[in-house]
Amino acid sequence: MAGTGSTSASDDHLNDLVISISDRLKQLSETSIDCHLQKVPDKLYKIHREAFLPKQVSIGPFYHYGKQWKVIEDHKWRYLQIFLGQTQKKLEECVEFIKKLEKRTRRCYLTNIDLNSDEFIKMALVDGAFIIELFLLNRFPLMRAKNDVIFNEQKKWMIDYVRRDISLMENQLPFFVLENLFNFAFGSQLGEFPSLLELTYDFFSSRGNLRAERIFGSNVMHLLDALRLWYLPATQEAQGAGWQKTEAIPRASHLRAAGVKFKQGESNCLFDIYFKGRVIYIPSLRLCPATESFLRNLTAFEQSHYNDDSYFIDYVAFLGNLIDTAADAKLLIKKRIIDIEDWLGHDETLAKDDEALANLFKSFGKESGFWTRNSKFCSVRQKLKAYCSSHWHGLKVRMKCNSVSKRQL
Repeated sequence: MAGTGSTSASDDHLNDLVISISDRLKQLSETSIDCHLQKVPDKLYKIHREAFLPKQVSIGPFYHYGKQWKVIEDHKWRYLQIFLGQTQKKLEECVEFIKKLEKRTRRCYLTNIDLNSDEFIKMALVDGAFIIELFLLNRFPLMRAKNDVIFNEQKKWMIDYVRRDISLMENQLPFFVLENLFNFAFGSQLGEFPSLLELTYDFFSSRGNLRAERIFGSNVMHLLDALRLWYLPATQEAQGAGWQKTEAIPRASHLRAAGVKFKQGESNCLFDIYFKGRVIYIPSLRLCPATESFLRNLTAFEQSHYNDDSYFIDYVAFLGNLIDTAADAKLLIKKRIIDIEDWLGHDETLAKDDEALANLFKSFGKESGFWTRNSKFCSVRQKLKAYCSSHWHGLKVRMKCNSVSKRQL
């Protein structure tokens, strides 16, 4: 009997262990479905910390307790008040609605969120209502209060900071939270309002290079994911079947010395770069103070979620190869391939900004990977390398002859 009791206890323990492991596997399976909001990789964060930190407004749980972002916190609550005044739903109904989404929303974050249920629901409602109102007030200026802190004619820099901050990789709410809250609050008025994706596009369209045709039917994770989507080519045929090693190419001033001409591409898509004859066509990239932060967040996001579909990683690595010195930056600025009109302070800082621009893109070139599935960028690199190989010997002979002629003079 003693042996039977021991066996029974052992079986019970085994069953408990199996159940425990099974429950843990179920949790892991659930998390992996929606887990797409995570921290910036430590290596990138340590080197470029300022590019990933909000300046004015925190969204989501990662920076919820940061005192430095509390300046605009009261304004977020004002937007919630406006939101509640516009919807036919009561506050209790909105809280209950967000509560039903809490479990799914938490699963979207890779790291554990140190907020209890009440704090999490409050954060999601306030931040969600803030973003929705921000987009509505952007689309309908007559709805704005005269003393609105964000849409202030005397402080136009504020809207730029907000636009930058809600584009950060670590400063996000899942888009389904925003969209569901929007539809819940304004369901009876949806015929009067554009969709939330359309409102989102309107808010960010001042960046330029966004492709409106990609708005409809889009399934996006969050605002940064939507922005990335709107920059992509209309048809994504650039991704090859296998990985290729990127070809090193000479910098812009060396390419020009080898006979390559640079022209501003007419396409609105940043990635529509091609080399034909002796001319390389590159669409214009308009720089503004938030460009570095924007590009670093997009490349960090691609490293985490789209490493096998890396348009921005390949793009900044390509520019990083071209722009190695101030002379390279000056050449691309002169050709209007890099538009610095919104980036410069004064004309007398041109030389300084050439150097700053070179350092910016040089760092992108160093940090990007050397393997890609983006066959289009690989093709351009290979064509440039082949051209230089066939023209470089003749160039060196001409340079040597010129040098001899100068010494004789």
